[in-house]
Amino acid sequence: MKTLALVVLAGAVMLGNAAPAAASQRPRATLKISVTTGDTTKAVRLTCDRDGGNHPSPRAACRLLRSVKGNPARLKNDRAICTKEYMPHEVRVAGTWRGKKVAFTRTFGNGCLMKAAGRAVYTW
Repeated sequence: MKTLALVVLAGAVMLGNAAPAAASQRPRATLKISVTTGDTTKAVRLTCDRDGGNHPSPRAACRLLRSVKGNPARLKNDRAICTKEYMPHEVRVAGTWRGKKVAFTRTFGNGCLMKAAGRAVYTW
């Protein structure tokens, strides 16, 4: 009888530990990132803290976003060397980052400035 109780108790402990592991497998951040240039819009989905989605560089993009606590407005590169051509690139980032809503829009003067600021996040 004691052996059966121990087996049941061990099974309950194992099942109890399975639920949190499954919950931790879900991404803690899901973002849609779109770039509009003229009449063309390209969009990707990025998940972080289980890096993925259809973004071509999810690990690098998530690493950058983690460094700014998920706030795309804080992605900056003050040392960009770009031409002064004007071809606007509008970036939109929408979704959730670790339970907080993200809604960001910025228009860059050209693609070089956009890529310099967002690096892997806006490059695909």
